Amino acid sequence: MDAPARIAFLGTYPPRRCGIATFTRDLATGMLAADDSMKPLVVAVTDEGLQYDYAPDVEYEIRQGTKSNYARAAELVNYKAVRWLSLQHEYGIFGGDDGAYILDFLGALRVPAVVTLHTVLDTPSPSQRAIVQKMAKAAVLVVMSQVAADLLARRYELQGARVEIIPHGIPDMSPRDQEGLKARFGVAGQRMLLTFGLLGPNKGVETVIRALPALVAAHPDLVYFVVGATHPAVLRQNGEAYRTSLERLAEQLGVREHVVFRDQYVTTQELCSYLQAADVFVSPYLNEAQVTSGALSYAMGAGSAVVSTPYWHAKELLAEGRGRLFPFGDSVGLAKTIAALFDDPAELARVRSHGYEYTRAFTWPRVGAQYLQLGETLGRAGTRARVRRDEPRASSLPELRLDHLLRLTDDTGIIQHATFSVPARESGYCVDDNARALMVALHAEALSGSADTKRLVSTYLAFLHAAQTPEGRFRNFMSYGRTFTVTGDGTESEDCTGRALWALGATAHLSRDEGQRMLARQMFERGLLHATELGPRGTALTMLGLTAFLSGHPEVAPAAELLARLAGRLCRRYRQEATAGWRWFEPALTYDNALLPLALWRAHALTRDPESRDVAHEALDFLEAACFRDDRLVLVGNAGWHVRGGKRPDADEQPIDAAAFVLAVRGAYLVTRDHRYLRRMREAFAWFLGANRLGAAVYDSATAGCRDGLGENVPNLNQGAESTVSFLMSLIEMLELAGEGLEYAHGAEAAAPPASA
Repeated sequence: MDAPARIAFLGTYPPRRCGIATFTRDLATGMLAADDSMKPLVVAVTDEGLQYDYAPDVEYEIRQGTKSNYARAAELVNYKAVRWLSLQHEYGIFGGDDGAYILDFLGALRVPAVVTLHTVLDTPSPSQRAIVQKMAKAAVLVVMSQVAADLLARRYELQGARVEIIPHGIPDMSPRDQEGLKARFGVAGQRMLLTFGLLGPNKGVETVIRALPALVAAHPDLVYFVVGATHPAVLRQNGEAYRTSLERLAEQLGVREHVVFRDQYVTTQELCSYLQAADVFVSPYLNEAQVTSGALSYAMGAGSAVVSTPYWHAKELLAEGRGRLFPFGDSVGLAKTIAALFDDPAELARVRSHGYEYTRAFTWPRVGAQYLQLGETLGRAGTRARVRRDEPRASSLPELRLDHLLRLTDDTGIIQHATFSVPARESGYCVDDNARALMVALHAEALSGSADTKRLVSTYLAFLHAAQTPEGRFRNFMSYGRTFTVTGDGTESEDCTGRALWALGATAHLSRDEGQRMLARQMFERGLLHATELGPRGTALTMLGLTAFLSGHPEVAPAAELLARLAGRLCRRYRQEATAGWRWFEPALTYDNALLPLALWRAHALTRDPESRDVAHEALDFLEAACFRDDRLVLVGNAGWHVRGGKRPDADEQPIDAAAFVLAVRGAYLVTRDHRYLRRMREAFAWFLGANRLGAAVYDSATAGCRDGLGENVPNLNQGAESTVSFLMSLIEMLELAGEGLEYAHGAEAAAPPASA
């Protein structure tokens, strides 16, 4: 007798309150209804800092921001002899930039996988597009509408990938006593409108409220129910400001007694009761870019007449008279559309019946059967064999730990130096280190959202704020007694200004706190007044700040124009200085060298200027030739630097230079998609772990700090701020690209694109 089919499910899961959790549970239940011999195994994604009382079928938890959990979860699935796995994908539920940690899971998985895409973006970022493309190499993709399948082909270049369309499942809701349900909600004998779902500004509920005065004038018995808790992300950022604004709007329009707000997370049974009680379900989204709406499918399946704005999924589901559409934000049009249905009871009944019959194929047992059939075809094909090159992998990377960063940081900022692992308070603080630390804290905040990372971001930003003068310049050094000092000639370094601008541009884009973003932008714009005074390194660092800022604010034309001017200046400096045997911007290789080509790679990614790309390519090639020996990084030492025509020193190699290499080759990879750069990235990072001239680990896993460099014969055992933050910046870059091995799925060797790509 055959053993029960073991099928794994990966996603959020109840009692966590989110739509993906409900979907994961309902899909598993639907498959069980279609085949009661199926045995589910659930891997639940849990948000950081919270615990849930999961059901026994949850056999493993992935902590959202804990990178190592993903590969370990895949190993569990492999061990449990699972036939295939169903994965629910939404960018916001997995760790890493745009949820990139899910690629670690797929990279370690050895059973067939089906990935259900709950969001398909029309204008994805390069990172978001790459994640979907890599998932398509590792799994079959399922979307819930034809428009989503078309988007994958058009925007993600996945014409040849296997993409299946399976609709969003719904409960099998048999007709019930509508008036009895209305009586339960206190509106017996009245007309009932309903909008359901997690509440947020994109919901468009204000459009419905603005339509109510005209509707109520014609139908005084009308009541509009808004059912659903405020979206957790909205609640964290803005509290109940949106809900309060809706209540005030209803008051101002004189229809407050006709609006019922139910701020609650309802069970599926309660939701079905609301939907079956409603005469009309209104879906007033403000944005057309919505390829799936579970609430819309549920409403049709409940027999409610649906009136919706013409977002993509609505146009597809409500075609052929299965509902009514009205223009985005058009409250007048909405009022006319609903009034026409109420004034024609026969047409209202026809629309309700038509939608109900159409969605019979959407019930969970039928949807579960479709998934089971798809999974069986994958199971017969067998487990995929994968051939990989030697690129970054989750299992080979340390975990992101902030122990030593926290040890070095007090309520003023990060202390510059340490004696071994003990903060050297007498060394005080500097803008350079606090700017670097701010960027690390921003990324750590995105991964975990812990109280520690929130405090770190605020502390480092506050230090930069105190360091900036009213004219926009930065005072670099502060004593432990909190007194700013100046250099001997009264000027500050270009690095200080450039690094501050880089960190502020990143904060204006990445911070989760609106106040922090606003302050960072003000400081950034004030500091840019001095950007044209800087030399090559200061210019490159400012360009990195501009590219970070423009990633979040592409509409700011002056910033884009300044980026183009600075890139042109750096390229001219290269053309003036470079020769056939010395392709560099200066007559010497000194410190933080790789940041110069990095700035041009990132500028090219935004401006598409071919000169920036060509100079970045030539300069990075030259630097690689100078600093790699037998695939091992040997940095230019700061004991004399490497002057053109002279002998280069190796002694006193610095972590800051290794970090610059990691960032630069990643920047090159993201532009060219040349996998040679992934190998260079791994080799550069391995310098921290012992693959260096001395064979000595620079990263100290016991303290989570980084030693200050490599002397001629021994490492420098002190663990200061610059070294530790350089390591953390490098590790974050590595963690973000740890899933690149999926490029080699099915043993196919990916051809490296030309440098002009």
